[in-house]
Amino acid sequence: MKKILKNIAAVCLSGLLISTNTAVFAEETESNTFTDKILTYEIVKGGVNIIDCDEGTTKVSVGESIDGYDIIGIESNAFAECTKLHEVNLSDSITYMGEGVFSGCTALEKVNLPEGLTEIPKQTFALCSALKEIKIPSSITTIDQYAFSYCDDLTWFEIPDNITTINAYAFAFSNMPAELNIPESVTLIENLSFYTCSGVETVNLPKSVETFGSLAFLGSKQLKAFTVTEGNSTYTAQDGILYSENGTILESYPAGKTETSFSVPEQVESIADGAFFDNEYLTEINLTENITQIGEAAFSNCTLLSKMVLPDSITKIEPSLFCDCTSLWDVTIPDTVTSIGAYAFLECTNLKSLDVPESVTEIGDYAIGYTDDEEGEFHRIKDFEIKSPSGSAASEYAKENNFDGSTSLNSVLKYIIIAAVVIVVLIAVIIILKKVSNKKKSKNSEKNNKE
Repeated sequence: MKKILKNIAAVCLSGLLISTNTAVFAEETESNTFTDKILTYEIVKGGVNIIDCDEGTTKVSVGESIDGYDIIGIESNAFAECTKLHEVNLSDSITYMGEGVFSGCTALEKVNLPEGLTEIPKQTFALCSALKEIKIPSSITTIDQYAFSYCDDLTWFEIPDNITTINAYAFAFSNMPAELNIPESVTLIENLSFYTCSGVETVNLPKSVETFGSLAFLGSKQLKAFTVTEGNSTYTAQDGILYSENGTILESYPAGKTETSFSVPEQVESIADGAFFDNEYLTEINLTENITQIGEAAFSNCTLLSKMVLPDSITKIEPSLFCDCTSLWDVTIPDTVTSIGAYAFLECTNLKSLDVPESVTEIGDYAIGYTDDEEGEFHRIKDFEIKSPSGSAASEYAKENNFDGSTSLNSVLKYIIIAAVVIVVLIAVIIILKKVSNKKKSKNSEKNNKE
C-alpha cells in the first residue's frame, strides 16, 4: 500500500497559479495544448481539460472558460505535489476529475469541488496533511479508494448525507473524529475503508447500511464501540460489538475495547474475517460448540491472547488465524479439523509445541513453527515441537521443514527403542570386558603360581 502511495507522490507535476473565468492570453505549446503561464490545458472534445500547473502557486480559482474554450475537466495528477498550494476553487463547468488530482499537496487547506461530479476519485486528496475544509456537492455519492488517505487531520470532517458508497482505503491512515457518524444515505462501506485510522473511538452506523465490510476498521486501534440505529435489517450492536442482525455472525470486535475476557454468545455460528484483529487487551476468548466457522485472521495480532480451545464444530483453521499472537502458548485443536491454512500460527513465538491430530491432512506454507522478519524472511522457531502420529501430515510437515525439536508420538517410541538397544549393547560390552579382564587376571595368577 505504501508503495502505491509513493508512486502517486512520485508523479511530480509543475504546481499551480491562479486561473479565473476572465479570458487571458494563451501561449500555444503543442498542437493540442496551451498554457496561460499558470495552468496548462489540453484541447478535448467539448472544451479543455487542465493537465498541469505552475509549482509556485498558493491559490487557484478555475473559471468556466479560457481563450474561448469551456473548462470541462481535470486530468489525473494535474495538481499533484503542489506543496505551496493552500486553496482551490473550481467552477461548476468541470464535470470530470481524474485520479490523484491533489495528491501530495501538503499545504492544501481548503477546496471547493464542483457540482456535477458523482465521485471523489481515487487518491484525490492522498497525503494532503493540512486539509481543513472541503465543500462536497450533493451530486457526489461515492468516495473512492485512497481518496482521503494519509490526511493527518480530518477530525473536523463530517461525511455528507449524499454519500452512498465508501470504498476500500478511502480514509486509510488518516486521523478521524472520535465519534464518527455515518449518514443515513450510506448503504455500502467496503473492507479497509477506514484502515488504520487514528482517533476514532465510536462508529455510529445508520439503518441504511446494507453492506459493512468486517475489516472496514482493521487496524483502528482506538475504536471502542459500534452502535447501530434501530431498524437496520442487516446489522445490530451489543455491548459495542457488531453482529449480523440475527446475531449469528460476529462481524467486528473493536480493537480498542479494553475487557480482558470475552465469551462469544451462544447464538453466534460464525466469526467474520479479522473480527478480533489487533485487539491488545483480550487474554481469553471462549468459544461455543455452535460456532462452525472462524474466518481468516480472526484472532490475528491479539498480542495478549494466551490460550485457545477450538470447538469440535470447527473443521478448518483458516489462514493467518492466530498470526502474531505472541503470547499464545496453549492451543487445543480438535480431531474434527482437517486443514491448517498458511501462516495460521506465524509469529506465535510463545508457542513451543503443538498437538496436531491425525485428522489434519493439509497444512499451508509457514503455518506452524515460524516467525518472519521485517525483510519478509521466514525463520524456524528454535526447539519448536510438533506432536502428531508418525506418517501424518503434521509429522511430514515437521520433517520437510527440518524442525530441530520436532517429533511425533511414534518417534518418541522409536527413540526409546534406540536408547534401549544402546543400553543393551553397553551392558554387553561391559560384560565382555569384565570377562576378558577376569580371564587375563586368571592367566596372570597361574603364571605367578608356576614361577
